[in-house]
Amino acid sequence: MAAKHAFSRFDALLFLGGITALTAVSTDIILPATGVIARDFGVEEQLGALLVGAYFLAYAVGQLFWGLFSDAFGRRRALIFSLVGFSAASFACAYAPDFNTLIALRVLQGLMGGTPVIARAMVRDVAKGSAAGQLMSILAAILTAGTMIAPILGSGLLVLFDWPAMFIGLGLMGLAFLAYSLWALQETGERRPERFSLSFVGSAGKHLLSLRAFQQPLLLGGFTFAGYASILSMGAVITEEAYGVSPAAFGSIFAIAALSNLLGAVTVNRYLKARSLPEGLKLAVKVLAVAALANGVTALFTPPLPLFWFIVCFYVYAFGMVFPLSISSALEPAGDMPGFASSLLGTVQMSLGAGGALVATLLYDGSHRAISLTMLLAGALALVAYLGLRPRKA
Repeated sequence: MAAKHAFSRFDALLFLGGITALTAVSTDIILPATGVIARDFGVEEQLGALLVGAYFLAYAVGQLFWGLFSDAFGRRRALIFSLVGFSAASFACAYAPDFNTLIALRVLQGLMGGTPVIARAMVRDVAKGSAAGQLMSILAAILTAGTMIAPILGSGLLVLFDWPAMFIGLGLMGLAFLAYSLWALQETGERRPERFSLSFVGSAGKHLLSLRAFQQPLLLGGFTFAGYASILSMGAVITEEAYGVSPAAFGSIFAIAALSNLLGAVTVNRYLKARSLPEGLKLAVKVLAVAALANGVTALFTPPLPLFWFIVCFYVYAFGMVFPLSISSALEPAGDMPGFASSLLGTVQMSLGAGGALVATLLYDGSHRAISLTMLLAGALALVAYLGLRPRKA
């Protein structure tokens, strides 16, 4: 890689992986408590899914700002501003007086969650092609380790304290990353303040969205993420209502899904050592197609919990393969505007993720089928995007 000085050190790589994982951890740490929080505020349990969906939507909108801001004024400055706002919103969530206020604060938290999009732009600053894919898969592995730990930590905090402790933990995490950004982080991008304008957003967005090389991985990753979002929004509720898994125990079974995600990222990291990025993406899509079909079959009957969760984990394994490669592929045609491209990519993909969470919520009928059907639909749409938007040969 051209800028090994930036991320060759273990602490720098761990930091980059940590800020990449911050949004996922912000979601996953509260998964065991979505129903508990809803009950605590006297609203229906399934409305706890709004704590996930509202964050995703706000995060999707906020990314447009953070990527553009980082292109214009530097990655480091953008990270500092994002982490200050994220930490403040996290602490405020812990003291929300009612459910509506908590949802509003989750929206604010999502708007300030700019760190993943900035991290992706930093990767594009220093690497391209298979090298970028490998670095992104390493960050995905760190992200997945965080998602494995987060729900277990959330379950522990729920047992030892109560749900506000989860948000306090997120605030402290944000402050730790802020300290590193202030004292140890090196700048990776070139500042282009003239790009901080609506005219640039319009022209650059039109250009990127006209490219099949951007459209295909954008929608492939977004639809795949929509299927994964179904377990983020409804996993705790479905396993509790349909299979009798307590909120405190959900963190442990979610860790199995997170491990599947990690295995998917490790698989593509190893595969890319000898293959190209398009070859890796092709393999990942094949695995995704089989996983989506398996979930469709599962929706036809009522499986025992081990079989149901195995099929869910198979989809999550495919997601772990597809997502980092789709990001790397979409940033390839970004040229000298990786921050904005990362913003646009994240906004569309997170919006589709929020859509997946909403679909699973609407499909919920007390059984497991809400997740199975959402994964089937999302996988099918991802496959259509991959096949229908293949770049034309010259």
